[in-house]
Amino acid sequence: MFADAIEKISSAVRPVVACRRNFDKSTETTGGALLIINKEGHFISAAHTFEVVPLAKIHASAATKLAVKTIDLKKKDTKEAKRELKKLKPDNKWITASSLWPGSDGQSVTDLNVIPDADILIGRLDSFDPSTVSNYPVFKSPDAEVRIGTGLCKVGFAFNELETEFDASTNGFKIDFKNLVPFPLEGMYTRNIAFKGQNTGKDMPAIQPKFIETSTPGLKGHSGGPLVDKAGRVWGIQSRTAHIPLGINPVMAKGSRGEELEQFLNVSWAIHPEVIIQFLKEHKIDFKSE
Repeated sequence: MFADAIEKISSAVRPVVACRRNFDKSTETTGGALLIINKEGHFISAAHTFEVVPLAKIHASAATKLAVKTIDLKKKDTKEAKRELKKLKPDNKWITASSLWPGSDGQSVTDLNVIPDADILIGRLDSFDPSTVSNYPVFKSPDAEVRIGTGLCKVGFAFNELETEFDASTNGFKIDFKNLVPFPLEGMYTRNIAFKGQNTGKDMPAIQPKFIETSTPGLKGHSGGPLVDKAGRVWGIQSRTAHIPLGINPVMAKGSRGEELEQFLNVSWAIHPEVIIQFLKEHKIDFKSE
């Protein structure tokens, strides 16, 4: 049903692999996707797929402040200073090294802009060869008719094994990809979900969070990938899975007691084309829509 659409969009969809090494020397690897939208290498994705970038900066700043405070307290030869010094401990989950692989070796991501509440991120691949994309995506116009029950398909990189080792000698990561291929998942359009952006005490942002809901869940690795119709038009960018209570709570026997199990319907939310197009226009990025 979606074979032609997936074939049409696939060259513009790239995996994103984010690696981090924590203060406790543990490593974590997450996968997602990005969608290249023009010949300049601009792309769009879900903001949380790239969260290792701002988190690494925040954690580095916190580690620096801790080091400075430790030095200051050591200079003071008082009981209170010694007590405070004992309380100072680094967070084991502080990022000490990180890496972001945007689907191709020798490329980096730059010009990042984000709206956290809307989970939307745009950036540019550097360097980028436009001949690697055979068809640049066309976004569905927000003014076009939207029919409940329309079949849509999420395209991302779910069910992939991502094994990572940290090489202390190079301060880098060795990543072993297994079966890093697109995994589609069909669903039906159900409704739009809209929120107000977080009130920071300033004027509310012009672009408010809005999502398009489909009747099947998004899977790990789908985040940042496109939601397409049968013609290959992009209806949204996968953001998250939402859990809707069904109001059906069967009781399962557990020993001499019964345990009530709440049932949910798992649906997915993709960033709405209205938000995508507003954001791209705001940053004067070329794209196609119809």
